Amino acid sequence: MWKLINNFYMTTPLKHTRTILFIFLVFYFHNAHAAVQDKQKELQDRIYNSFVEGNLNSWELTITEMENLYRTNPRPDFLYDLLLARYGFIAANLGEGEKSKARAHLDKAEEELERLFVYTIHKSNAYALQGAFLGFRISLRPLSAIRLGPRSYRAIDNALEADENNPAAWMEKGNTRFYTPSTFGGSKEEARDAYKKAVELFEKNLQNNQRWLYLNSLIGLAKSYQYTDQNALAIATFEKALRFEPGLTWVRDELLPEARSRR
Repeated sequence: MWKLINNFYMTTPLKHTRTILFIFLVFYFHNAHAAVQDKQKELQDRIYNSFVEGNLNSWELTITEMENLYRTNPRPDFLYDLLLARYGFIAANLGEGEKSKARAHLDKAEEELERLFVYTIHKSNAYALQGAFLGFRISLRPLSAIRLGPRSYRAIDNALEADENNPAAWMEKGNTRFYTPSTFGGSKEEARDAYKKAVELFEKNLQNNQRWLYLNSLIGLAKSYQYTDQNALAIATFEKALRFEPGLTWVRDELLPEARSRR
């Protein structure tokens, strides 16, 4: 690049040099920005596909690339994408019983989350993730529930106070109410209502990096319908998820057939 700039100075009349250089730099940085944006979308799509396919190897490899992208371009939207990816990966590994891997990524995520709190635009998202991460800590050490449970609930409340129209915050409220035992404040009815709100808000303005969160909210809503004796609505919701993403194998091959068998 700088060799080309030097050639401009050597071969172009001085009165035109600044104009030509300005045009060149605008063109160069526009293309560079577009390339970075394309990379961001590619990584978001790969996380989505990893969720749909249940492919944790691909998920972890994509996280590594997201780390590299954020390291070279420390933008808040890249940081949020990285945290969302870790969030899903941690939850999936906890579901598979891979506690050591979940813990390693949770340690990194909590450090990264402190940076996200700096950006006012992501205040609600940061609180929602904080509530989720505290829930993950409880999963890793159940005896910490008495201390961390109320903190998780407060974080979700703070997320909704910061932005009551944040679908990710409503989804996380659904998660906390669904997975917390009733003796500690959990409620399948409250979870159902929170998931329903999340779905409605996602559908109003679904972002590319939140498509898998939308599917996750539909699954949570369907499961909460099952727990509240509304199996017909559960089936309809699973079917809705498959209309959005026919390749969602967990729903297609397991959850929907199981729900239909209850009829």
